[in-house]
Amino acid sequence: MLDITIKIERPRVEDLFAPYRTLIGHDFDGYRNHVFRCITYAMHFLGNASEHEQMVETAFVYHDIGLWTDQKLAYLEPSETVALRDNDKNGWGLDPDALRGAIHWHHKVFEYKGMHADVIESCRKPTG
Repeated sequence: MLDITIKIERPRVEDLFAPYRTLIGHDFDGYRNHVFRCITYAMHFLGNASEHEQMVETAFVYHDIGLWTDQKLAYLEPSETVALRDNDKNGWGLDPDALRGAIHWHHKVFEYKGMHADVIESCRKPTG
């Protein structure tokens, strides 16, 4: 079995969180830790392939963000909407279908099969 690489510094994650830190409020540290844990596992499942890191980091920063932006327990669609809006607004160039899929499928029990399955499955496993 391969060792799991744990990064304790992820500048992109911190940059992505910056506009939402105040909104997340007292939940920030817990959510940030959850995001880091999920990224660690997802990247492990992807063999730490650097070409997926930006997508995985972005998907996990946004995967539950709708809890705070929309203040609803039905947060998946709001989380997807905020992620896609910021991707477009900031010109990150992430594939919108992969980003939406990684967020949408992150708590699903059954395996995802389809376009972008490598990234979407890696994001589903740590939280499914």
